[in-house]
Amino acid sequence: MRYFHEEQRFARSWSWLLVLLVVVALVAVATAGLSPRPTPAAAIAAAALVFAVVFVVLFVARLETEVTADDLVIRFHGLWPTRRVKLADVVEHVARDYSIFDSGGWGVHWGLAGLTYNVSGNRGVQVRLRDGKRLLVGSQRAVELNAAIAEARAARGGVGR
Repeated sequence: MRYFHEEQRFARSWSWLLVLLVVVALVAVATAGLSPRPTPAAAIAAAALVFAVVFVVLFVARLETEVTADDLVIRFHGLWPTRRVKLADVVEHVARDYSIFDSGGWGVHWGLAGLTYNVSGNRGVQVRLRDGKRLLVGSQRAVELNAAIAEARAARGGVGR
């Protein structure tokens, strides 16, 4: 049985173009500085390649979150392997707002909130596991995700919260 399903993509806005242009500029400067005889053509080619790779990854990547009868499943297609968290291992979970300092930014990474999976926004569900590890799962529907975890845990005889 599936209690919850959500797919999210990185925001497709002009701000991404700005980020990509900064990355391209940094790569161009770094490439030009590494060459014994820097050439503008080499720097532009390297920057264009990095730009293309970053653009494709951001365009293809999507965060899929699912709550089943047994698991919290987090798939970050195009960026990270699937993570299955057994609901039996969940000790605590709560819908919450978070900042960039808590999450460390967008993507998959370690932040103050633990291992974070997110693509946009500042809402998610903080999960604490039996082994003490923490996860933060970004969601545009954090309250629903939290309720689905509680419902699935209660259905299997766990404590729903």
